[in-house]
Amino acid sequence: MSKTNTNSSKMFLSGVVEGFYGRPWTMEQRKLLFKREQKWGLNTYLYAPKDDYKHRMYWRELYTREEEDLLITLISAAKEHNVEFVYAISPGLDITFSNPKEVAALKKKLSQVCEFGCRSFALLFDDIETEMCAADKETFSSFAHAQVSVTNQVFQHLQAPHTFLFCPTDYCAAFCNPSVSQSSYLHTVGETLLPGIDVLWTGPKVVSKEISVESIEEVTRVLQRPPVIWDNIHANDYDPQRLFLGPFKNRPTELIPKLSGVLTNPNCEFEPNFVAIHTLATWCKSSSSQKDVAMDGEDQGSDYNPQEALQLALTDWLVEFGVADQPDVSRSGSGRPKREPSEEEPMQTDEYVPGPRENPLYTAEPLTLNDLTLLAELFYLPYEHGPTALAMLRELHWLHANGDAASFGASAVDGGKAKEWRERAQHFDDMCSAVVRMFNRLSNAPNRTILYDLYNYICDIKSGVSLARAFVNSLGGRNPPPSQVITDDPEPWGFRGGLSGEFQRMLPCHGNRDLFRSPPASRVYTIRPCTPKDKLDILRLSKEMQSEALQQTAFIGDRLVEGQLAPSKHCDLVLEDDQGLCGYAFALADAKTAMNKAQYPEMMLRDFPSLMTVQTHPRVPDPNAAKRLIANVFSSLRDLGSGGVFCEIRSDDKRMLDFLKTLGMLHVLKVDGLQAGLVVMGTKL
Repeated sequence: MSKTNTNSSKMFLSGVVEGFYGRPWTMEQRKLLFKREQKWGLNTYLYAPKDDYKHRMYWRELYTREEEDLLITLISAAKEHNVEFVYAISPGLDITFSNPKEVAALKKKLSQVCEFGCRSFALLFDDIETEMCAADKETFSSFAHAQVSVTNQVFQHLQAPHTFLFCPTDYCAAFCNPSVSQSSYLHTVGETLLPGIDVLWTGPKVVSKEISVESIEEVTRVLQRPPVIWDNIHANDYDPQRLFLGPFKNRPTELIPKLSGVLTNPNCEFEPNFVAIHTLATWCKSSSSQKDVAMDGEDQGSDYNPQEALQLALTDWLVEFGVADQPDVSRSGSGRPKREPSEEEPMQTDEYVPGPRENPLYTAEPLTLNDLTLLAELFYLPYEHGPTALAMLRELHWLHANGDAASFGASAVDGGKAKEWRERAQHFDDMCSAVVRMFNRLSNAPNRTILYDLYNYICDIKSGVSLARAFVNSLGGRNPPPSQVITDDPEPWGFRGGLSGEFQRMLPCHGNRDLFRSPPASRVYTIRPCTPKDKLDILRLSKEMQSEALQQTAFIGDRLVEGQLAPSKHCDLVLEDDQGLCGYAFALADAKTAMNKAQYPEMMLRDFPSLMTVQTHPRVPDPNAAKRLIANVFSSLRDLGSGGVFCEIRSDDKRMLDFLKTLGMLHVLKVDGLQAGLVVMGTKL
């Protein structure tokens, strides 16, 4: 695919950066990449493997004859598939910018690559020290001036290459001091870098969760040209235990006409990048004239929907798993390797058939699209787990927090809680079984090359899931397998992380980047009764947390917040931190007293007679503060004789719904005849 950027006559660059730290891809993998890029409509490959010695550490050294042949073959293969091969070099570790011999060495190296047939280049100054040597300080007024001077000289030496990319040292907003718009470094780049040179940019951060149109417009103004995005959303070289198989997302398609290109720098392992590259290609084909895709990934009229793109990618990937990559092994219909007759094995020429009382032959179950969907959801994206992974974490968190329910007595209340615990434990066990089945089917997939790239990750997740499963079984009174018992003297696979894990668990910030559990409290919270002076702050918080669309439907809880209804005794509490009021919880012991008509079924009100409304500000990172607030209201309702409480939430208030589900203190109730836009959560007291 070849898009033209509306800001210039240049081709819109779309494709892949091999720019990670670790073992570079092989020549054969790169050739396969070019075939896939051509098939999917991508047009660019940026050669920048950090651990290729002659790309970075020994950038001055020319290529040997053997290395020349390999690069010539690679550049030719890219051309054959209409992929622009961009050769990148990273001299920033030790170059002296003011030394003409250094600049000459750089020109000579790139001239050699020109002789191989390469017509596009990149000069990278990322991940280096920002302090200039004494000689450079005498020549250049700033680090930016030094880099731009050398870059401009090289660009002119190469005589108008097809594409020329410059990666600044401040390549994301987080590195800009004090900000993008006020960065003297970026302003120098924008003002002095020659117009034919494009600038690489990773977004707000090195690994950006979202890249907004506004942020790109801001950096475009400073750089005086639209950037090329070097996207690290699927990069995993910073954490050997993580892999990212989720879709390209949180980049609105309105970005397409505002950029010079998008290149993904994906997982170190080649084969798992099928999804990252495939979904990027789908995004690049999307119409930017349509209404934009939402930043939470849901389709709002755009041609691009992340979940649909993921399913398209996984459907195509499933075919690859079925292609055997061992030509000397043919497979029978059962999926078992079948030996060809040979002189070395004359004793047995017929395939073994077990007798009626013998074990049947093992038959591998075929991998399914559901298996790959589960795999992607377990290894999703840096800032979010997939739906199944989140569901498993929520269930385990609830089962652990309510473990005492597994041994409750036979009373109506206790029996109901125990039944719920057993049902949720079974649901968790079923999800764990699905992970094990997925692991087994993947392990038997004909394409061993893909399997070997995935194996360490799927083995690790299977082991972790098995330990969690054993723990839940022990809570429920069932004996887990001896090898999975968590004791004071476990097997080595019973604890994770090695020395790195030991360090993390000893540090005070351990866990504050966890995607499921919120970071530990860094403030002191106060829970106290509500006073008349709090009324304005409560109303302000309520309005701030709800958009106009959310306020269109009136609920009973709104009347408690607005003061039209008086909460029951000791059921009006507020949460405060050092910035002021940041949450509240109000409740009515008898919700019927506030109803003008039968708003809720009689059967529901019999089990959940009380009503609570609760809200917390997003600046409250510690779920324990909200838990204590809600637990105090629950205690007051019990003292008033209530046996259950329900809470009204607007269905489009996703933040509060997810927050309450994460707390595990309330669960969604199935209630017939609810008004539109309403979700009811509740619990027995």
